[in-house]
Formats: sequence, structure tokens, C-alpha cells
Amino acid sequence: METENCYIEGQETQLLRDLENFTGTENYYKSDFGKLNYTDGIQYLREKINCYWLFNIVESVQYIQEIQENKEFIVWLIEVKKDKSFVVSAWNDTPYKSELLYKQEGKYTDFILKDFEFYQEGNVILLKSEH
Repeated sequence: METENCYIEGQETQLLRDLENFTGTENYYKSDFGKLNYTDGIQYLREKINCYWLFNIVESVQYIQEIQENKEFIVWLIEVKKDKSFVVSAWNDTPYKSELLYKQEGKYTDFILKDFEFYQEGNVILLKSEH
């Protein structure tokens, strides 16, 4: 079990290093439902750890009034608990220090990062390093 934890921590560290290399984007990718665009970094994350579902959650709540009203800039946050349950939330600025716009809980995820923030600017989803 301890070896497994070391392997996961190594994967997490490597993924975070990989994501830091994305600054700006050369391409935009259409989201699964066609409402949003993703940058190179977000596309890499989606493909690397198969987390399309996370961005489908983001896309599926674009109609909510609080999301619509703050669409110019939203901080999205996923937090994974030890039991592998998770919370996805949207904030109008720094999480837990600003207005909560949306929150969804789930019972299980294989998302390898303990917590991860990314941005929405208009109809574009991007990594913090791509801002």
C-alpha cells in the first residue's frame, strides 16, 4: 500500500511539473458539448489523466445564473478527499475567500491530484499558468 502511495505521489508531482510548462496556448479545442473552448494545457490534462468528466461538469452548469453573471472570470476548484470522494466548486475569485458560485459533490473519483484550480475566462477554460 505504501508503494502505491509513493507511485501516485510521483505521478502527481510529474503531472504538476508537466502542467507548469503550459504558458499561453497555440490551439483551442472545442468542449464535448460545444459550449466552451479548452487551451493546450487543459486538453493535455484531460487526455493525460482521462478527466473529461470534470470538464463536462463545468460545461453542464454554464446555464446557472451565478455562472453566467461571473463568466468573465471564474476560479474552478476540485478537491479530492482521502476516501476518493470529491467536491467541484466555482468561485468569483480566490476559493474560500470570495463568493461561492457553484458546488457539486461526488462519491468517487480517480483524479490523481488532491486539489487543483483552473480558470474560466468567458467561454475559455485554461490553466492558471496560461492566464
